[in-house]
Amino acid sequence: MGDQPTKIRILVAEDDLANQRVAELFLTRLGFEVVIAQNGEEAVRLAQKAPCALIIMDCQMPVMDGFEATRRIRASGIEVPIIAMTANFGVRDRERCLEVGMNDFVSKPVDFRLLTEALEKWIHRGC
Repeated sequence: MGDQPTKIRILVAEDDLANQRVAELFLTRLGFEVVIAQNGEEAVRLAQKAPCALIIMDCQMPVMDGFEATRRIRASGIEVPIIAMTANFGVRDRERCLEVGMNDFVSKPVDFRLLTEALEKWIHRGC
């Protein structure tokens, strides 16, 4: 007890299986514990059930999109950083991400250098 560092948990909300696997592999290689949500509804449930340090949220998912999921997560009082992953990366899309409570965004296909920078910006390992 005490000697084993606790892994930082990241919730990845992504409906595409290939994107899930790539994100999980990338994040586990960086030393994170990864929890996968298949859609926005599941992301809300998991965010409330299993606290995490950060959420990576696909914007376009079935059942509930990432925008509505973020609104609900924020409405429940959860303030962890949420990074949007979106193929739509115009000015209006960025504004919409920020309006619903997302903190940052990376475009798809994901540039892992930029994702790493976003992780470093938003995760505080000392917390």
